[in-house]
Amino acid sequence: MFTEIEVEVRYAETDKMGITHHSVYPIWYELARTEIIKKIGITYSDLEIKGIMLPLAELSCKYIIPSTYEDKLKIRVWISKITPARIIFNYETYKNGIDKPIATGFTEHAWADSNTLKPLNFKKAFPEYYSKIEALIEE
Repeated sequence: MFTEIEVEVRYAETDKMGITHHSVYPIWYELARTEIIKKIGITYSDLEIKGIMLPLAELSCKYIIPSTYEDKLKIRVWISKITPARIIFNYETYKNGIDKPIATGFTEHAWADSNTLKPLNFKKAFPEYYSKIEALIEE
């Protein structure tokens, strides 16, 4: 299962060349990631209240075709892997009128205890959430 969000490139998100700055894509990834988590009935706030954090372990973005001011984009996100210790989200960015992704990427996050920031066995601590997320991968 995947989720899509729409964004329009704002002027402040572009560089002197008029191209979307590379640092903006991870921000859009966060927006998309938040939406897919909501879609399964969990919010980041819910996780944090329960003492769960998702610190970023790895980020990758491949820029294929530039986007510019006022381009309308769709960011597609899906969960490609979940383990008791980690979760991986994949992203594709599409620009109106172009059928192939203009950027692709992934983020890998660790499940961590919010009090200690030590690794957390998410499957053992929250089996109901784990199974909901795991079911998304199988769809």
